This record gives sequence, C-alpha cells and structure tokens, in this order.
Amino acid sequence: MLPQPRETAPAGERLRIAPDVRRRRARARLAVLGVALVTIASVFTLVAFHVFAVQSAFTLDRLSKERTNEQLRYERLRDEVARASSPAAVIAAASRRGMTFADSEQFLKAPPAAPRDAADPAPQSLSSATYDETKKALDQNP
Repeated sequence: MLPQPRETAPAGERLRIAPDVRRRRARARLAVLGVALVTIASVFTLVAFHVFAVQSAFTLDRLSKERTNEQLRYERLRDEVARASSPAAVIAAASRRGMTFADSEQFLKAPPAAPRDAADPAPQSLSSATYDETKKALDQNP
C-alpha cells in the first residue's frame, strides 16, 4: 500500500514566527540560573542537616558518658550505705560514742491510742521556744 497524502492545513496555520533569539537565550539563562540556585540551596540544606546530626551525636555521646558515670557513682554510694548500715558498722559507731550493750531487756506495754474526736484540734508543731529549750537540753548531755 502506498502512503496516503496528508491533508494540508492552510498556510496561516502551518507557519509560526520563531521567538526572538535574545528572548530564547534570556529564558535559557534564567532556567539554568534557577536550577543552579535550587541545587546550591539543596546542598546548603543538606550540609546544615548533617551539621545538626553531628552535633546531636556529640550531645548523645556526652550524655551517655554522664549516665555511665552517674550509674557508677550510684553503685559506689549504695555500697557505702550498705557498709555503713551493716550490723558490725553500727556496733562499732555506737562503741566509739560510748554506748554499751544492755545487761537486760525491758519491754514496755503502751495502751492503745484513743481515737480522736472531730472536735479535738490537730496536733500543733513545736514552737521555736520549745525547740530551743529541747536543743539546749540535748547539747548539755554528753
């Protein structure tokens, strides 16, 4: 089969005026400049994110070291408290302060506490005068 001839359009529709060469070059330059600006902005954004990520990594490392040091300190303090509160340490501290073992044991039986009435006032805290008197009395006893 032979190719069919195309229908030809009227001359006015087929022909177009080409844009001015200067305008085409200006548009091309703007397009290249736009692409370059977007590329440069993207690179700077990536670098900024990388810097923030590295700073966060340094902060995490520092906090991890601090946590490890505080855990070791906590363990040392627990060990120190355990040693200081052991029966042998309590007996030694009491002996240094002049305390001795009791010859006999004596038990006191206290009556059960009576329920408080709603009309009873609440217990009051010690006044400063009572506190000072008690402190002086305690300081006088060796």
